[in-house]
Amino acid sequence: MDRRYKYLIVMVIAFIVIVLGRLYYLQVIKGEFYHFFSTENSIKQIKVPAARGMIFDRRGQVFVENRPSFTLTITPQYVVDPKKAFESIEKLIGVPQEELEQVWAQRFKQPKYQPLVVRDDITAEEVATIKSRKNPWYEEGDEYDLRGVDVEIRYRRSYPQGNVATHVLGYVREIDGDRLEKYRKEHPGRYFLGDNIGVRGIEEKWDLDLRGRDGYDQRIVNAVGREVDYGGIADQLEYQEAEPGFSVFLTLDRDLQEIARDMFGKRKGSAVALDPNTGAVLAMYSSPSYDLNLLASPGADDYWKQIAKDPKGYLINRAIQGAYPPGSTYKIVTGIAALSEGEIKPDEPVTCRGGLHYGGRLYRCWAKGGHGPMSYHRSLVHSCDVYYYTLGLRLGPDRIAKYANKLGLGKRTGISLADERSGLIPTAAWKKKRFGIEWQKGENLSISVGQGYDLVTPLQNALMIAQVVNGGYEIKPHLVEAIYNNEGDAVYRWKPKERKKIDIDPEILARAKAALAGVVQEGGTGGRLKAYEVEMGGKTGTAQVVSLESGCMKEECRDHAWFVGFAPIEKPEIAAAVVVEHGGFGAAAAAPIVGAILQRYYDIKHNTRSKHPHLAHLYKDIIAEEEEEAKRLEEAKKAEEKRLAEEAKKAQAEKKAKEVAEEPKAKKPKVKKPETIVVKKPKRKPAATPKISPIKLPGPAVEPPEAKAAEVEKKKPVKRSRRKSKYSRPTYKKPAEE
Repeated sequence: MDRRYKYLIVMVIAFIVIVLGRLYYLQVIKGEFYHFFSTENSIKQIKVPAARGMIFDRRGQVFVENRPSFTLTITPQYVVDPKKAFESIEKLIGVPQEELEQVWAQRFKQPKYQPLVVRDDITAEEVATIKSRKNPWYEEGDEYDLRGVDVEIRYRRSYPQGNVATHVLGYVREIDGDRLEKYRKEHPGRYFLGDNIGVRGIEEKWDLDLRGRDGYDQRIVNAVGREVDYGGIADQLEYQEAEPGFSVFLTLDRDLQEIARDMFGKRKGSAVALDPNTGAVLAMYSSPSYDLNLLASPGADDYWKQIAKDPKGYLINRAIQGAYPPGSTYKIVTGIAALSEGEIKPDEPVTCRGGLHYGGRLYRCWAKGGHGPMSYHRSLVHSCDVYYYTLGLRLGPDRIAKYANKLGLGKRTGISLADERSGLIPTAAWKKKRFGIEWQKGENLSISVGQGYDLVTPLQNALMIAQVVNGGYEIKPHLVEAIYNNEGDAVYRWKPKERKKIDIDPEILARAKAALAGVVQEGGTGGRLKAYEVEMGGKTGTAQVVSLESGCMKEECRDHAWFVGFAPIEKPEIAAAVVVEHGGFGAAAAAPIVGAILQRYYDIKHNTRSKHPHLAHLYKDIIAEEEEEAKRLEEAKKAEEKRLAEEAKKAQAEKKAKEVAEEPKAKKPKVKKPETIVVKKPKRKPAATPKISPIKLPGPAVEPPEAKAAEVEKKKPVKRSRRKSKYSRPTYKKPAEE
């Protein structure tokens, strides 16, 4: 037999022996143990929820983040005396026993080892109260029984600005039955009962990337659902950490969102801004908005019911779901259509006398006195209605609709948000199908100035103005710039596609752009925006809600205010559209919002600061911070200079000391102190006065005149002389002559 076959036979026999030995060990030696384990116990996986990914704006400012939240739970497996446990919880943090009993009733719907949520988002004080009163070694007679009661740390959504981008971001809630069934079919193994999912907006559209992947913790439970442990088994159980969701970076700018929110105030409407070169959505705000933080709080259900029933329509994203007559902003389309179809020449005049009579009716211009002769350029600058009534009669509905569709009106833009409306650009065929009657020629006058059946969304109007001023290139609005995983690698990044040219003469689009610039720069209907530092252009619009003949003066009967604009004029970097519901005139209500958005974006991109009253307040805090920072830097500079000077002085002293220490020590000669010599001046004695003996003469004695004079001198009063210094020399009197 060949040696190779012998080795093969040996290997086969060894393999059989190993398998039989293992089978004997499992079935005979450990058979009873595993039989008991398989019939009486099972391994359960407890889900470890993953933290959702964060959402940022285009510059990395936070829109949505996660915050740690404390959740009070109770695990039925470890509760010995439910009544006493409920009383303890009520006494400590005030949860009513009725609420606790409702929670306790849910224990039959899940295994005993899984905790029941008693209350979400409890305070730190309540956490401290529970932790300090919970005794791990419970004894009979203890005041509180908190066995089975615990506090878990979970994550909840947090929105630093609350309502600044509500309709774009969406919110998070527990999955319902219908969505669960749908999502399980679309994404097997990713969605389970009790999961939190994104609803509306970015949270819903990018839910799979934001939700991450849940982890799990395996545990052994017996037949009644209690957690147990057996030697040799628990060590083999698995624990899988949760993977946090990815971070999503949007094209929105948070500062532009804040400006739109602040300037809208309590008014209803929407603001949309686009990059005319890429289609990036720089701003999208819908008013009124609602606070997403309240939807992430324990009182979310009550708040939801409140805003859902409110007639103001908090839940409507007016940027893509609000359809409005475009008013005079539609004159941009009508003018381009007329020039493209050759129905009018740029310099051909149309005279406006304040209105146009047609079909026995006067169609008025907003300027009651009329504008006089109007060219194309001046008609758009001053928004002459009569000029566009004339163009409407020449064009008809179908040719106007043709160019409206080319510029993005009357169809969905394809933005990644649910429930976008398509708007309406009417044609003769549409009216026939919708109402069963033919198109009336008088209706051309209404649609030519954005009234009648015309309906557009703010996003569509922003797209229209963007494609006019970018030279006639198609763009598609998008909201997500990039998505990064937890390692910082981009798993998605928006890539620009080759732009398709719109079938409109670029020269005609250039004329339209120049006229739109004149609306602001040449004292047109948008002249007030010239006060901003950046040069901008645009078009005002006022859309009637009810006919003038109705006489309604209520707020809901007022006109909608429109403005579409762009900046800078030469090379546009941003285009925007704003509608204020029942705001009145577009120049007064909508134009200031557009102007502030355009200027603020220009300031951000070019690092400038506007002094316009609508924006100057934004820089007060920035200026204060910069001054504080400059002061801090100056103090730090002085402190550093002082430190360096001290170090230099110290180094110099050390150097000098070192030099002195290195020199040889020499004996210093003793210097005798000079003796002090005191010279005494001799005292000089005054000269003695010689005595003169008197001459005796015969006869009576006669006193000499000197004696008589001396006697008189003695009787005179003594005059005190000034005290003389002891160093002054004595004076000597000359002896009197005989």
